[in-house]
Amino acid sequence: MSRPHPSLQRLLAVLLLLPLLSSSARAGSATAESVWDRNDARKRALQQIPRGAAETGTQCEEISVGNGDSRYRCTVFYVDPPAQAPPSGAQPDPAHTRP
Repeated sequence: MSRPHPSLQRLLAVLLLLPLLSSSARAGSATAESVWDRNDARKRALQQIPRGAAETGTQCEEISVGNGDSRYRCTVFYVDPPAQAPPSGAQPDPAHTRP
């Protein structure tokens, strides 16, 4: 029996892993600009990421806007933690139950 082509093997591996990845952390990014400096642009971007997310990297650039002035744009990359299942035996919130 012959082995499948290597690219087909990779495709099959990815398809098999997709269900596992869907329950893991999600990645995202937030971008902000500032006229002050890079640190201010980064701080503003960090304020946009979801609570509990973990920062995985930052990319900043300086943009010349003429007359010797610059703007700073930073993108912060992050991952959301996986959704936590309620503890076993937890009671539903009565305010969220339907009659």
